[in-house]
Amino acid sequence: MRSSIFFLMVMLFCFINIHPQSSNSYIASISIDDDHINNQLEKLELPVVYLTKNTLLTVVNSDEINFLKKLGVNYLLADDFIGGDKLFILTSKYGNNISSIISGEQIVFTERNVSVVKNLSLQTEDILSSGLKVVQAQLSRTYKNERRIWKPDFVFTTDTLITQISSSVNQDSVRYFIQSLQDFQTRFLLANTRDAVADWIKNEFLQMGFTDVVIDSFLYQGTWQKNVVATLQGIYEPEVYNVVGGHHDSYSSGNPMVFAPGADDNASGTAAVLEIARVVMSNNYLSESTIKFVTFAAEEYGLWGSEDYALKALLAGMNIKIMINHDMISHTNSPVNQSSVDINRYTGFDYLRDLAFYCIENYSVLSPSNGSLNSAGSDSYSFWELGYPAVYFEESNFSPYYHSPADTIGNYSMEYCAEVIKSSCATLLLNIVMPSMVQNYKLVDAGTGNSLKLTWSPNQSPDFVNYKIYLGMQSGVYDSVFSITDTFFTISNLTEGNLYYAGVSVVDQDGYESLIVERSATPLLLPLAPGGFSAKPLWLQVQLSWNHNLESDILGYNIYRSEIEGEPGSVLNTAIYTDSTFSDNTALNGVYYYYSVTAVDSQLNESENSITLRSRVISLDQGILIVDETADGDGALMNPTDEQVDQFYNDIFIHFKTTAYDMLEEGSISLVDLGAYSTIVWHGNDFQDYSAPFNYRESIKEYLDYGGNFLYTGYRPARAFENMSGNPIVFGSGSFIYDYLKIDSAYYRIGARYIGAVSNSSGYNSIFVDSSKTPLVDDYHLRYIESISSNSGGTEIYSFETYFDSSSSQGNLKGKPVGVEYIGSDFKTITLSFPLYYKNKESARELIEFIMVNKFSEVLPVTDEIQAIPNSFALEQNYPNPFNPSTKIRWQSPEGSWQTLKIYDVLGNEIVTLVDEFKPAGRYEVELNALSLPSGVYFYKLKAGEFVQTRKMILLK
Repeated sequence: MRSSIFFLMVMLFCFINIHPQSSNSYIASISIDDDHINNQLEKLELPVVYLTKNTLLTVVNSDEINFLKKLGVNYLLADDFIGGDKLFILTSKYGNNISSIISGEQIVFTERNVSVVKNLSLQTEDILSSGLKVVQAQLSRTYKNERRIWKPDFVFTTDTLITQISSSVNQDSVRYFIQSLQDFQTRFLLANTRDAVADWIKNEFLQMGFTDVVIDSFLYQGTWQKNVVATLQGIYEPEVYNVVGGHHDSYSSGNPMVFAPGADDNASGTAAVLEIARVVMSNNYLSESTIKFVTFAAEEYGLWGSEDYALKALLAGMNIKIMINHDMISHTNSPVNQSSVDINRYTGFDYLRDLAFYCIENYSVLSPSNGSLNSAGSDSYSFWELGYPAVYFEESNFSPYYHSPADTIGNYSMEYCAEVIKSSCATLLLNIVMPSMVQNYKLVDAGTGNSLKLTWSPNQSPDFVNYKIYLGMQSGVYDSVFSITDTFFTISNLTEGNLYYAGVSVVDQDGYESLIVERSATPLLLPLAPGGFSAKPLWLQVQLSWNHNLESDILGYNIYRSEIEGEPGSVLNTAIYTDSTFSDNTALNGVYYYYSVTAVDSQLNESENSITLRSRVISLDQGILIVDETADGDGALMNPTDEQVDQFYNDIFIHFKTTAYDMLEEGSISLVDLGAYSTIVWHGNDFQDYSAPFNYRESIKEYLDYGGNFLYTGYRPARAFENMSGNPIVFGSGSFIYDYLKIDSAYYRIGARYIGAVSNSSGYNSIFVDSSKTPLVDDYHLRYIESISSNSGGTEIYSFETYFDSSSSQGNLKGKPVGVEYIGSDFKTITLSFPLYYKNKESARELIEFIMVNKFSEVLPVTDEIQAIPNSFALEQNYPNPFNPSTKIRWQSPEGSWQTLKIYDVLGNEIVTLVDEFKPAGRYEVELNALSLPSGVYFYKLKAGEFVQTRKMILLK
């Protein structure tokens, strides 16, 4: 990864509010077509993955989903989102069918020529060769329900200075810039010409008279890439910035290291930056605010240059008023006076499209045309992604020579390119003369039922005159206008419950007016219910938090707690609570509580309750939680019913205090559910779905961080916890399976057949399959058992056993580890890569009792320890079975009697007598060594008084 970008991202997370990801997060598509609701959505501070006029693509956690449900918002969960997931925006440059190109990828959102993909596997070269552009979503800004509105009557019809400068754009000068860039043969980001290209651009700026020109470098794939930045300092507002940009690198099919002329893509865009800079300097323009002329490197492989610059701008606190981008602006199929130029716009800054349309119509011979929305295919996206106003000029007739060796100057119109640059130059200059819009605008309900309060930061421009306040019932349509000089205003005599749109603009001494910054609000008498409510489980307490209400007359809050779902319960605070965090230290261990919070105003009016959340303290003292993620089967072989699985685990945990948790019934699991228990036993006994541990491993991690015990028994831990498969799979520090389960690697063979686990560690009993639960077709072996090897922190406790020869595909894993333990002072984990359900019940119970008592320090109740006399006769299935050469047979008797245990062959011939004596009531075990017997089917029969039972066993050699 580029070191500079990595450093910037670390710093960025320190300086801006990044949406925290909970243990269970999801990618969601949320409808934002109702401003009543959008104001509540803004309080959640949801990160923007992608945004359209009516849809927000974001990441939400479980609490926020509950809030969306309470609001009645239309939303769709597209996919889960866990730590390490990455989202990519793919844009089609000329109408490609994106879905066909990226089939097989995890597509979470598609609209027109844009798709959002999770954990993209395609290589950059393959994406480019398909005519697509790709950039990684940063999730670095949050959704705001705020609009900027521009009206043509805010400016004079034409401005003589703008006309003078923009008309100075010269097509011969444009040709010189494009030809000179093409003459480098290639400007590919990995070619050795990149330094010379940057130096040439820098020298051009210097020859124009710029004194502040810098090479701004960043590291990408081990190479230093160079943005070139020329600065013209503003005379009135030097701290306000206008960015004029276009990328100077190129790409071509064939060998871009040798030849990638890139005349249209994007020498034309670089020429726009240089030509606007030239005409500005040649006309001795004194700009009111600062202009940054930037040519970006490494655009073709993912907008790296613009992303680096935009991140640096954000960290530096730069107030960027506009970013104008140019990418491919020299191709047309028509006479210039009959040609059009596309304006690619970005949601939230649609006014820049209107501004650009105005300038195209008034300062060039071209016609404006709507381009794409929120294009991630060029450098303007890097700025919009961080919340900066951006607009993107692009040719309407897309070049057929895109990314090819034929992308040369002879195929393009310099006259057309010059006209695009004239309109872009006018857009820049008109934006500069317009006053800067207001910052930090807030619109809140005054709490009186008929008024709204507006506040904003003071405008610092030396030619400031006054502010205008606009009010209406529709966005952009206003019934009332007020002029003031203060930075606060109260609008009264409104109707309670109606939604109003209120905007603020700035007027300067020349009569120019800024954009209107518009928000919406509803005057209410009762406060709104607090938003952003969460109830986080902590050690022996529950921490509640919520967003402060924005109404101006809020006095504080009441916190409610109930033990009954659906009832508000009682108030925890003794007086009106003024903070937005509260710790419940009175909650009892093991008890689920239902929490909510209300807002109270100065007239003691109380809002409705917020969303209600269930939570409880972390105590690690409520015994054992058995988490069942097994799919409910029909009872057929290898497809047990839920009742069969439950009964098995009830039997092997009969001596312990346990609580059952069915993942299919509950739908999810979190630290709230796990944190009360001293031990979690997580089992999966079907091989159809491995997703549950992977989806909730962050919750398991949080639980273990508090010092819990965790036993996993199920198929394929590598798939279950890391969603990985292969041979072998190697894990490293930072992965859950390595750090917490202490597993270094995993190995899986489709043909491998498993009969049991042989103990490698003192105290662990060898454990074999129950042949009554396994198929004859596999000689009673299990499939899908994975080998897992421990790292230096773990211990391998079991080895893979099979009755097949180790040289065969079935016996390939013989002797490989299938169990790993970590018994640390911080937490304890044991991972068994085989499901216990298919094992002999008595040996499984013996293993569980050993782990629970000796490894996890669970208490075996005294009443159970002394319970030695069974209440019924029973002859257990021998184990292992099939066996070679020895096996054990267990039985129990509730009363004393003469007892015999004999072995017979399939013809009924008695082979051996194992027991023939009087035995008191109790439980017994005997071992059969069949070293001298041939392979085959045998029967063993127990007679104990009147009780007689026979079972089948199989000897395989």
